[in-house]
Amino acid sequence: MASAAVNAADVQYAVIAFPSNGGGVAVSVDGKNHALTADSQVPNLFKGSAPSGGYQYVLTNGQNNTPESPKRKLADGASSTGNEFFNRTHTTYDVPALPQAYNPVYPPLFTGFNKSNEVATIILKVNETAFNAMLKQPLEKIKAQVTSFAYVSNREVYTFANTPSIETSGQSTKDFAKQSYSIDFNDLAPKGAAKTLFYGRTGIKLRAQATDPTQIREKLYLDCLAAAGATTLSGSFVRLFVNDQPYGLYTLMDDVSTHLIDNTVHGGDWKYESTGVTYKGNALSETQEGNLAYLGDDQSKYNHDLYKLADKGESKTVSKKNNTYAPLIDFTKRLSQLNPSQITDGNNKDVPALVDPQNTMVALAMNYLADSWDGLWYQASNYYLNQDLKTNQWVVISYDFDETFGNGAEKGRDSVPYGNYSRAGSTRPLVDLFIKSPYYKSQFEDILKTIVKRFFNPRVIEPRLQAWATLLKEDIEWDYSIPGHSPGDKITFTVQNFLKNINTTDGDMEGINQWVTTRAKTLTQQLKFTDTDDLPALGPYTKGSQLDSKGNVVPNDGSSVTPGGSPNGGNSSGASGESGSTHLTSSSLLVCTMVLIGTYFSL
Repeated sequence: MASAAVNAADVQYAVIAFPSNGGGVAVSVDGKNHALTADSQVPNLFKGSAPSGGYQYVLTNGQNNTPESPKRKLADGASSTGNEFFNRTHTTYDVPALPQAYNPVYPPLFTGFNKSNEVATIILKVNETAFNAMLKQPLEKIKAQVTSFAYVSNREVYTFANTPSIETSGQSTKDFAKQSYSIDFNDLAPKGAAKTLFYGRTGIKLRAQATDPTQIREKLYLDCLAAAGATTLSGSFVRLFVNDQPYGLYTLMDDVSTHLIDNTVHGGDWKYESTGVTYKGNALSETQEGNLAYLGDDQSKYNHDLYKLADKGESKTVSKKNNTYAPLIDFTKRLSQLNPSQITDGNNKDVPALVDPQNTMVALAMNYLADSWDGLWYQASNYYLNQDLKTNQWVVISYDFDETFGNGAEKGRDSVPYGNYSRAGSTRPLVDLFIKSPYYKSQFEDILKTIVKRFFNPRVIEPRLQAWATLLKEDIEWDYSIPGHSPGDKITFTVQNFLKNINTTDGDMEGINQWVTTRAKTLTQQLKFTDTDDLPALGPYTKGSQLDSKGNVVPNDGSSVTPGGSPNGGNSSGASGESGSTHLTSSSLLVCTMVLIGTYFSL
């Protein structure tokens, strides 16, 4: 009997909560409260042991107890709950993976940064004076010191202290009351200090998704790019709290840096010496856009508002003050010298010497399929262009996907043929290189067909959307109840807009599943194929690298991984590396101070 009693108590509970007025948190197991203890490094994470059984978390304050709504049950045989969140029904949820259409063109670094089946939590302590000034004037260049950064997912806890800074991020998003943010983990570090890394990243963005009532579009697009084998940023859903105040639901995403290129193109080789410059393409109007047209060798003809030097990489000759556009001009000149009509077979070596054809065509295919109308193809905007100093080959990486899958789409765009997708009168030399080449045109169409057969169809997308609807509903409702913290347009979406627009038109915004259904159907008619996945099985992908439990980059060692994301939310199937943490054991939750990880690597 004594042994049974000990075993019954050997369950570790953990929950993120924000009790008011000095209150505490308990777990109620079969009606009896058991006090939980605040973690020393993350005070809003409450942990403790209690018997196994049906349970709820409770906010305690003297005789006043406030239980959460969900009634929870441990999985059979579980001895730990992992980190949960107060008043959220689902800690994790079974989100179907996207089938892989192509394996990655460039070897990625696989980490747990890209999660699809849970909502993690970021808790910040920020210099209040600077942060409040930043919120009041989001258009101004104001930074605030982050004195404490905590990231808590179901199975990981990471903390930073004092070195990060935070500022508002984006362009049009600054017009909204809910701001987007960027965090630089090394901005305030002493000169010469080792890099502080978070999942191998030196910086992140927190995207507010202010124009998307579902807050799903960008995450879906990123996962589609990964499932199609393209070089891509990663993203996850997170809740954000700053100085004990709720800021809402965000998309945690990569930000541009040398580490980003090394992670996405070079398998996490942070010592790769040939990572060159990265330009950021932008558009201001139909006549001012980063269309990659060659304008001659005069650098003054290349508008810095259209082509921004986002990162100089390891280049020793380029800076924002010197020789800024020389590599870009060389790229556009080489591109202008390629005549698509004359590329009739695979003997032309100039195209793959300039860009990888497969990676570029997949990026363009997704631009078209999901209608990234403010992206690389249609608006010649929202893309990164990175140079390899050794090979002088360039990599195109698309980003910014909140206005996709019918958000902001003109009527009829879901059925327009790809040959008519470019805006009338526009110049698109990179697009034309492939769709106007007799050789590459057929390859591009094969890519479209393969993506539609594998995952870009309602048969695959709809179950994923419905799973996200279940996972995110409570956080969406919470997000839309939070008043904005900045002057600007208030978000007026409701949870009903969220639920409706996942599937169908809400107001003048086409639904995500509706868009996928129409685009896939019309494309099968235009190219005369079916969306049945009758393709041969894709072989396992064993390249790339992972992060081990200490934050070191290690080879994949032949383990099969799923680049597009697995149902458990990671990037690999049973092989995902964790940056500086270990998995929860049955008796402990590990809090990892990520500042230490920076001692392993530096640029």
